[in-house]
Amino acid sequence: MRSSIQIKLLLLRFFLFTASVIWLTGIISPCLDIGLFRALYPFQKQVYSIVCHQDINKSFNCSNIYFLVCARCSGIYLGSAIISLAVILVNRPIKIKTKLLVLLSLPLLADVLFTTIKLYNYNKLLSAITGLLFGSIVFLYILSAIENLLLQKKIHEF
Repeated sequence: MRSSIQIKLLLLRFFLFTASVIWLTGIISPCLDIGLFRALYPFQKQVYSIVCHQDINKSFNCSNIYFLVCARCSGIYLGSAIISLAVILVNRPIKIKTKLLVLLSLPLLADVLFTTIKLYNYNKLLSAITGLLFGSIVFLYILSAIENLLLQKKIHEF
């Protein structure tokens, strides 16, 4: 039988997975030929503009309708969604050290730097891949921090 803290941690993981999938669905909604998404497109575009510059030259598209975020942000959110499913399936404690976060953030930082200084041209696929790596590790790092706080709270209750 699972303890109440284990159930809370699992519920947290399910909540984060659900939130990630909903957010990602919004991003790719231009690819979904559903009238509701088409009607909501201007509103969604405004909402997602809070988290991304939405440069169409740096965004994927479906049927000439651009995703609501750039390729890098698409990768970040896809990485978060994939890893959020993985942590549910694996269901083990997560401990991510800051060194690993920094190390796995370097490819994204290098890509941003190199495209900014024009060492090479922007590449949507490369940006999405570095975003995917970054989104995955940031999700794990944040989840690890939240779960550690919940576990510490449980320890201090005794």
